[in-house]
Amino acid sequence: MIHTDFNWTELVNLLLICAALALLAVQCAWLYMRHRHSGRIGIRLLLNVLLWVVVSMWVLGPYFKSPAKSNVGLLVADNVPGEVTGWLRDSLLNARIVAQDRIRESQADTLVILGQAFDASVPGAIRQLRNVPKVKWIPYFAPDELSGLRWKGIVKKGEMQRVEGLIQSVRKQILQIRYGGRTLDSVALVGGDSRFRLAFPAFSEGRTTTTLHLNGRVIDTVRFFSQPEAKLTIRFLLDSPDFETRNLATWLGKNGHSVSYDATLSKNITTSLNINRAKEPDLIVTSPANASGPVVKKAIGNGKSVLFVQMTDPEAEVRGLNEALGTRFQVVRMSNEASVALSPVLNALPFRFQIQSFQTQAAHYPVAAEKTTGKVVVSLLNETFPMQLSGDSVAYAKVWDEIMAWTRPAQGPVMSADAPAFKSIPTKLYLNNFQAIPRRLIIGSDTVFTKMSSLNGHSANATFLPATTGWQPLHDSLHTEIYVQDYSLLRHAAGMQHFVQTAGEATFNTTFEKPQHATRKLPDWVWFTLLMLCLTALWIEPKL
Repeated sequence: MIHTDFNWTELVNLLLICAALALLAVQCAWLYMRHRHSGRIGIRLLLNVLLWVVVSMWVLGPYFKSPAKSNVGLLVADNVPGEVTGWLRDSLLNARIVAQDRIRESQADTLVILGQAFDASVPGAIRQLRNVPKVKWIPYFAPDELSGLRWKGIVKKGEMQRVEGLIQSVRKQILQIRYGGRTLDSVALVGGDSRFRLAFPAFSEGRTTTTLHLNGRVIDTVRFFSQPEAKLTIRFLLDSPDFETRNLATWLGKNGHSVSYDATLSKNITTSLNINRAKEPDLIVTSPANASGPVVKKAIGNGKSVLFVQMTDPEAEVRGLNEALGTRFQVVRMSNEASVALSPVLNALPFRFQIQSFQTQAAHYPVAAEKTTGKVVVSLLNETFPMQLSGDSVAYAKVWDEIMAWTRPAQGPVMSADAPAFKSIPTKLYLNNFQAIPRRLIIGSDTVFTKMSSLNGHSANATFLPATTGWQPLHDSLHTEIYVQDYSLLRHAAGMQHFVQTAGEATFNTTFEKPQHATRKLPDWVWFTLLMLCLTALWIEPKL
């Protein structure tokens, strides 16, 4: 079927067509009136009409549609099993295998890349093709290999570090992240594709190296840099003192935080304790009864955090919090018992949070947070001090380190970086809450320029192209460093992803959609030849 590029819906185009037809009719009438007694009037009219038809068709631009016969090439990495390659070839039909050393001879208009473990010269060879094909990439990872692994390259001590990724587990097994002989977090994997998230508070300062273990076998290394902890000023605002909150206040003070403890003993009688010269609080620890109080509302309005403890009736107390602070917490009873055990020495109220997209929850404890102007955090834990009384101060610190990581308000300038970072592959750095954004950053021996955010004048980002491996200093006041890897199971995937994105057509699906139709047009030289023949015939005809 013949199609055309001409837009028939435009009024101007329709008027031009009508004007051209009217002009053709006038021309034919003039020729007939002047040469009607000539014996060749028919030939003369035919040649003029033919010229108008050729010009009109050239303007309209007709083309033909036919079923597509795409020339598909299949480039396969060395580590891809033959059965996977065979399955893909069966689904593509007529696809031709392209050898890595013969890419420059490829005539494919679409190149499907299966896998990512290629020599570094392959992307360059594809770019140098005379007719650069459309590139489709289908990554391949063997069973029990990590893919899509990412974490924070720079954190502050006490901040939550999250390690996320995907793994195709061959069976039920345990994935752990460990530091030395200590397990920081773990997750149980089921057979098949499993997305995982491991989380733990950053516990050290400076360079930190942790390892990922699958059933006791090290499968990857997670390196990040921890900046010094920003100490908090914490105010306890309670209707009555108890051993749980006094013990927590003491523990926070021993960890370097400034603490003030205000509690009501009886009517008009209060007690106050000040540790490490506490002043304006960054965090308020209080009970739900104080949610509508001016101190709590002022703190949240100033961007600070509030932690609600001493819950007794979560359903009623959460409704009160929502009404007073405009939050949207929801709790659901999960047991008729008075409490549920989280460990032999730790229990919580028999409720769970229904987390919305705008809320977050601690990975291991019933603690939820919602960001408004400030941050509102609700804990359903019962007493935790028995862990210390039993001598397990490490478990006590683990619980409250994680909770404190969720309660931290945004403080001062924050620098973060994507991880893992690989040599010769661009990586992003982010700057937030900076009063004055630096125009450039020095990373190792390189200088990169920052790009201001169009939405926030205190935020910016920079793109860094690592040229060397190892720890690269940022030369800032905190002596921050970024770790750049040279070889990793994920480096090839990161490099291929960057290549496909820069090639202009990033596709990471395991399905391949073939074009439904191909279009064919007459080349320009055909139209030129037809016009010249018509004009030549009109010039020769009167001379015969």
